[in-house]
Amino acid sequence: MEKTGKKKLTDIFIIILPGLLAFAVNCFAYMVPKQVVSPERYIFFDMEIDRMIPLVPAFIIIYYLSFAQWLNYFLQACFGKRDLRDRFFSADILAKIISFFVFMIWPVAMYSVTLPDDGSFWTKLLALTYAVDNRMGCLPSFHCFYSWMAFRYSLEAEPRERKWLTWANLIFAVLVFASTVLVKQHYLIDILAGVGFAEIALQLIGHTGLPERFGKAMDALTAKITERLA
Repeated sequence: MEKTGKKKLTDIFIIILPGLLAFAVNCFAYMVPKQVVSPERYIFFDMEIDRMIPLVPAFIIIYYLSFAQWLNYFLQACFGKRDLRDRFFSADILAKIISFFVFMIWPVAMYSVTLPDDGSFWTKLLALTYAVDNRMGCLPSFHCFYSWMAFRYSLEAEPRERKWLTWANLIFAVLVFASTVLVKQHYLIDILAGVGFAEIALQLIGHTGLPERFGKAMDALTAKITERLA
């Protein structure tokens, strides 16, 4: 019974391993530049159109609910068709490697915002977000990148009778886009960059053979893990 339980856990770990790898690359690309790039090098757009967008603290709930959308996308890709898994995760990793160099070379940061002194829960949550999240690493927006990838995956993976889920993903992605600027975590151009990086990566990997290499690498890695845990 104990061996059966261990085997089930091993099988689940192997299935989600590609997603874990993509997530690890994401964390590296996002967090390392925040630690090593000097604030003196930060670039602030301060465009008038961005300053015209109002601050709406309540949208911080959408900003955080987006994590559930991303988790659903990762799990769908891990447990879904292998060709889609390899295509989307290899595109994800490629986009994050490029993003890492963008963050290092061109570190766009969001300007400081004065929060209203209204004592509301949303304002307090937004203040906490500002306190724990270094405001560099705006372009491209990973929030917008992942919400768009969730929509794109759903567009290709969902059968016709479940296409309503695809449109639900798109509607929620648009809400996430809005949240990034309404809580003053991103500029408008960051939304375009997030979507653009996703689309460019998805197109590029079709001409590189990366999905096939990614699939073979996962096969080799899971074979070693299975052998060690056997």
